Amino acid sequence: MQKAKNRREVEGERGVCILCGKETSGAPARQDFEIRTARRLRQALKLPERHTISCKGCFQECARRGEAFGKKRKSYLAYAALFFLLLIFGSAGLGGFTPWLILPGALGAAIISLLPYASYFPSFGK
Repeated sequence: MQKAKNRREVEGERGVCILCGKETSGAPARQDFEIRTARRLRQALKLPERHTISCKGCFQECARRGEAFGKKRKSYLAYAALFFLLLIFGSAGLGGFTPWLILPGALGAAIISLLPYASYFPSFGK
């Protein structure tokens, strides 16, 4: 079993390169929450299954973009938390806090945290 896994990592997986669009073999995308969700959605809609890979020629660019997306996602989560805390503590500091402010604060934070997914790019690292 271990030999087969190592051989597959060396040869790569067949699929569609995310950058150039060629059907070839290459490094598979890391199976994170976003990839699993997209695959479940494709299955539910009865669309053909696709394996997201990075061919050898595009690997460096894919790794760079995946890393940049990870950093962007973390910073947007920090912005969302800051927005929520400023809204809650700012209104409390001004004497106008009501429990109803939690709902728009949470909604705004959720929207801010979803913004980086407009430019989602999978990770190809370990």
